[in-house]
Amino acid sequence: MRRSERLATAVLWLGVAAAAGMLVVLVMGARVTTTGSAQGCGRQWPLCNGKLIPDFTIAAAIEFSHRAVTAIESVLIVALTVAVLALYGRQRPIRVLAPLMLGFLLLQAGMGAWAVVAPQAPVVLALHFGISLIALASTVLMVLYISRPRALASAPAASSGLRVATWGNAAFLYLLVYTGAYVRHVGAAAACPSWPLCGTGAPLGPEAVAVNLVHRGGAAIALLLAIALLLAYLRARPARLDLVAGAGVYVATLLTQAAAGAFLVLSGWGLTGELLHSAVSGLAFTAAACLCLMVTLGTREAAEPAPQPAAALRPEGAP
Repeated sequence: MRRSERLATAVLWLGVAAAAGMLVVLVMGARVTTTGSAQGCGRQWPLCNGKLIPDFTIAAAIEFSHRAVTAIESVLIVALTVAVLALYGRQRPIRVLAPLMLGFLLLQAGMGAWAVVAPQAPVVLALHFGISLIALASTVLMVLYISRPRALASAPAASSGLRVATWGNAAFLYLLVYTGAYVRHVGAAAACPSWPLCGTGAPLGPEAVAVNLVHRGGAAIALLLAIALLLAYLRARPARLDLVAGAGVYVATLLTQAAAGAFLVLSGWGLTGELLHSAVSGLAFTAAACLCLMVTLGTREAAEPAPQPAAALRPEGAP
């Protein structure tokens, strides 16, 4: 194996580690919220209860471990950004994904620090989870691209209808996940203790019931839209079997997300259910984002004029 190939393989594995770490950060953030440990270090950042390494209560240990893992993940993302720009910086997808990946990591960390230092409204706290989703998805997209750039760029062009449907699915799912995070942060989950219908829960008012029903109804719509997208990809066979496979994964993650949501409700919103639902939500959005990358790269490649052989560029009569 040549030195350049070894270097590319090392960067790919760095990307895999960074993507896995980003999922861990997302799940650990959900654990902080679920256990009410956001103030485990007081209103201090980056110090924890006035110390670099605090005396550990349960809440302090949960909050501090989340910060520590986020710091390690930040090092991985910075290293990955530098590496991919050095190796693939001339490629357009890299010039988009690298700043997106690094920017949303910094935004995620900044939002977390802000939430610690100053109390935030539930809408802002829910937005923090949405930012974490984009940070995860952009890192996975980077790994997907550097693992098979030629295959992605040379894929047949998707129709404009498929492109709109794919991006529309991802946008709808993003809003859906945001409503779920909002339910958690306003404490409205107890208003609907049964599944799939709401049942009779804690007297939290009609607004709490409404936001639960909006989230559950949106989840059903998202699954139907994903199945419709899969059927649309099937009509494009055999040219885009990659999209069919990706949509199959997308539908599977949404089904798993629905099952995790049912488990979360029926288990009484326990910690395991919360973490499982958060992790699968991240994977489902990432699957949708991967489909967006696949249809976009194929389209861009098709729009650019294909390079002509050198012989075809010579003027007539030239040797």
